[in-house]
Amino acid sequence: MNNITKTSKAVALLGLMAIMMAGLTFTSCHKKLGYTSIEIIDSVRHYPPVILGDKLDMVYIIKNTGKEILVITDIQPSVPTIEASENNVNNIPPGEMATLQFSFHSDKNVALTEHVIRIFGNIYPKGLAEIHFDTHVVRPSIDLSDYEEVYQKNIQSTTEHLLDGRYSEKGYFTDEEYNNPDDRYIQ
Repeated sequence: MNNITKTSKAVALLGLMAIMMAGLTFTSCHKKLGYTSIEIIDSVRHYPPVILGDKLDMVYIIKNTGKEILVITDIQPSVPTIEASENNVNNIPPGEMATLQFSFHSDKNVALTEHVIRIFGNIYPKGLAEIHFDTHVVRPSIDLSDYEEVYQKNIQSTTEHLLDGRYSEKGYFTDEEYNNPDDRYIQ
């Protein structure tokens, strides 16, 4: 009878220890990740015309303005011709900034192209942020150089950057710049 009591006490003690270990394993260090607010610098952009077959590289700056770490769970471009860089970060600490890099391959469409890139994560309020951009994709000319071809060649020179001002610093327009009458050429 004494052996049965010792055995049942040992089994009960082992069972109690197993329950305690399971409880510690499943309850420790678990924190629910809350939503955080973000700011994407110039999230709506209008790029100059691109010649069919050229690549348009884009860099967006994203800032975590909230109190939680930003965890980007997925990036979904609206079309397969937009490629997200493998160097894009997945986590941004509070108060920090990071860049997201994308490449638009203009070999599938000739016309005005408007696209959206969706960023999923713990983003306030719905877990989603969107980046919008547009550009005109034009055919290369056969005989004479088109305006777009001349512009693309000229913009690569340093003198064009010195003369062009704010536009060439960024390489795109935003809605605020486009709608500001001081920035437009008025006839």
